[in-house]
Amino acid sequence: MVNLAWRPFLSADSGFFLEIAESSRKWLKNELQGQDLAGYLKQYEDLSGEWRVWEKGGVPVSITYHLEYAPSNQKPWLGTILVKADVRRKGIASSILEGLSLELKANGHRALFAAVLIDEYEWSNFLTDCGFEQFKTEENEGETFLIMVRPLG
Repeated sequence: MVNLAWRPFLSADSGFFLEIAESSRKWLKNELQGQDLAGYLKQYEDLSGEWRVWEKGGVPVSITYHLEYAPSNQKPWLGTILVKADVRRKGIASSILEGLSLELKANGHRALFAAVLIDEYEWSNFLTDCGFEQFKTEENEGETFLIMVRPLG
């Protein structure tokens, strides 16, 4: 496991967010959908989720967003995980999800959910590599999503 620390996302981290988003073209297309970053982040202000910056040795390597109690089912959901391009496939995401899972389990939760567009195979494969399992599909606003779950048990 990679030794990481996290801190809350600050507006000063916007440049880093854009840097890692730029190296994730599919994320930009599917998530930002032409919005600027400030507009995108504003959508999340009314939710009880948390944006985090993850650091390795004091250097930012990832940004995540999760909710401990999603409005849809009152369960934990991973909304975003972006890892800096030059440290991908080196255990960063797995370490983040392991730490987040331990935190959620300590708070009494039994699973962490995530959703990906049904045709984004790279994303579902990535989540599978990080311990998620396929759960079901759901339709939302004309798109089909694969709902995945990571047992915390």
